Amino acid sequence: MNIKERFMNRLAGKEVDMTPVGCTTTYGVVELMKKCGAERPKADRDPVAMAELAIAGYKLAGFEWVKAMGWDITPISEVLGAGLGEPKIDLQYCIKEHPLAESLDSLDYPDDFLQRGRFPAYKEQFRILKEKLGDEVVVFGESEGAWTAACNLVSTEQFLKWTMKKDKHDQVAKVLEVTTKATIEAVNFAFDNGADYYCIAEPSSGPALMSPRTWKQWMVPLMKEVVAAAKGPVVLHVCANTDLIIPLMCETGVAGISIEEKADLKKAVEIAHEKDVRVFGNVSTATTLFMGEPEACYKESIASLDNGTDFLTPGCGIAPGSPLENVLQLRKARDDYFKKS
Repeated sequence: MNIKERFMNRLAGKEVDMTPVGCTTTYGVVELMKKCGAERPKADRDPVAMAELAIAGYKLAGFEWVKAMGWDITPISEVLGAGLGEPKIDLQYCIKEHPLAESLDSLDYPDDFLQRGRFPAYKEQFRILKEKLGDEVVVFGESEGAWTAACNLVSTEQFLKWTMKKDKHDQVAKVLEVTTKATIEAVNFAFDNGADYYCIAEPSSGPALMSPRTWKQWMVPLMKEVVAAAKGPVVLHVCANTDLIIPLMCETGVAGISIEEKADLKKAVEIAHEKDVRVFGNVSTATTLFMGEPEACYKESIASLDNGTDFLTPGCGIAPGSPLENVLQLRKARDDYFKKS
């Protein structure tokens, strides 16, 4: 069984010889960039540099699958009009301007959506990755989802306030109609260009911002629509402590969920497996991988394996300043774990 077969079999719920290890969010690590010679901001828009950094995750960080589509979760929002801050080697693209904060008059879906922003560069990156890797490893696409894109366009605070006011629900639905269409197009763009799965990141839907009731009202039908239209398996990532919404995340039709260390991984695995959903997680990025010692990263990786994770990954995107030695502990822990068993 090669590493691509192992990954796809595990995502399908089949037995494999060992737990796949990698990252299903972003891994724009400065040390990794310097080692492979593909540094941000070039690695954010140049397809050759993007591909080199993606492959560095496989060649130098011990990951068993590689990421396409850049190192942030803003590409959909950018095309729909959100203003971005300039990236630096240790700073990814982030939202700086919310074009719909004052009015929805400029809300529009461009017919040439995939010809705008970074999508042409992503298309070339997919081609390069497939040319260099063939069927050797899994390649995945990732972006923000429809809900987070809507928050980026309106501003998170205002958009969430609208969900609490019935007279604003028409505006919520109007924005989501556009961002959902864009998300489906982005997802299927990735599959059309060779992606094996797609990760949708919805940090703006975390329980710290939305109640489970609101999540069920808006996120469940939204995600069901996206998943039903997707041409391949979808993984949903939500930040923070997702314990209260794990059952809802698993009701959306996704093949997998990606969760942070704040969530109860063991319980999440139990719930997810009952619904034939796989779990990615959940070594802490904010503390352990970024600020901890290698030994702590190793121990936390072992704990994730003990708790039954289907894919050993960081709980969220890896901070740019994280030591590569810390990141390498995931692969080391996985290898040691299965040597002993």
